Amino acid sequence: MFRKKSGTITVKVARVPGKLVEVELNGGRTVADALTGAGFLKKDSEEIRVNSVDRGMDYELNNGDKVTLLKSIEGNV
Repeated sequence: MFRKKSGTITVKVARVPGKLVEVELNGGRTVADALTGAGFLKKDSEEIRVNSVDRGMDYELNNGDKVTLLKSIEGNV
């Protein structure tokens, strides 16, 4: 299922609430590359998660990863 680092990888990118897009990456493999491939722009009010873990735009992805954009929670929780 997992491909070598030099090949194409497939990741899922979701905006919650919103839509889910499957993206193939060949070359750049960062969260930023995946968001661009999915046609998403990260908003200041959103957090990035990769496989449910907080990550940044420069995090390098692996085949099968799930990238999620979530609205940040503010206020007293």
